[in-house]
Amino acid sequence: MENQALRVLVVDDDHRYSVVLKKSLTGYGHSVVVSYSAEEAFQQLQKEQYDILLLDYKLEGTNGINILQWMYGKKMDIPVILITGYGSDEIYEEAFKWGAAEYFVKGEMDVIRLPVMVAQVYRKFRARKERTK
Repeated sequence: MENQALRVLVVDDDHRYSVVLKKSLTGYGHSVVVSYSAEEAFQQLQKEQYDILLLDYKLEGTNGINILQWMYGKKMDIPVILITGYGSDEIYEEAFKWGAAEYFVKGEMDVIRLPVMVAQVYRKFRARKERTK
């Protein structure tokens, strides 16, 4: 299960950071699609199935919490890691209130830390799904 290839949707309007995340995650065998806006994310989430979503908090014209709220309203059961460069208690609390599985503050070791977190979050998600069957 540790090395399970996952379908990952990365939503981040920072093109450089998205490319770094995509390279890091594909290096671990994951299939990665990048959306650079909330609109693209909404389209991808309605069109394709994903195992996990990496969602930036600060997006042009909106924020990740709005996407979490939309997903909650659609009853989408996908583990979400909210990524932010601007960590705060308010963002942290809102993220979990609307269903985020984890919260990640951008830093220097992201290419190592994020793939590990993705695997952990997905393992917990699958275990929860198995328990509720």
